[in-house]
Amino acid sequence: MQDTSMFDLYRQRVRDTTIDDRTLLSTDYFNHFNEVIMLLSMVGDMPDMLDEIVAWTPKTYRQHFEESGLAFAPLAIEAYDHVPMEFRAPFDDTINDMNSLIVEAVATLSPMRDDPEMLGFTAGDYWRRLQDLVDRGSAIVHGSVQDSNPAVTMDQSEIDDLF
Repeated sequence: MQDTSMFDLYRQRVRDTTIDDRTLLSTDYFNHFNEVIMLLSMVGDMPDMLDEIVAWTPKTYRQHFEESGLAFAPLAIEAYDHVPMEFRAPFDDTINDMNSLIVEAVATLSPMRDDPEMLGFTAGDYWRRLQDLVDRGSAIVHGSVQDSNPAVTMDQSEIDDLF
């Protein structure tokens, strides 16, 4: 059961940060995954980038903010414990999907090192799929959750609210 008084307190505290005051989550966490997306997009032209992808390690939400140096990082870590389950569960599931996809990408791409064309083509598929998951996670951060559809979409009023 959500403690609404704590939730309301954190909603006030996160205002004027990149932490969404409806969910208490921050899209800044996706910077960790955007690094892999960038590397995957370059690996076709620079196969050595695969070494960077292989060396990449997942970070939890807390780990990311602990290491980020961002001024609001301690608040992001505190607020995470008060994220409503309607957002927390799909957010965590999406993060697990992203981490699994990166593991799969490394396993699939590593044997292709000597075939730059196939490496680039396959890496392109992975970075697009990973970007779709980042988009899904971002929609969750901003309060859009659709359990029945793995591709989260927002209606026009939700899009308008973002702007």
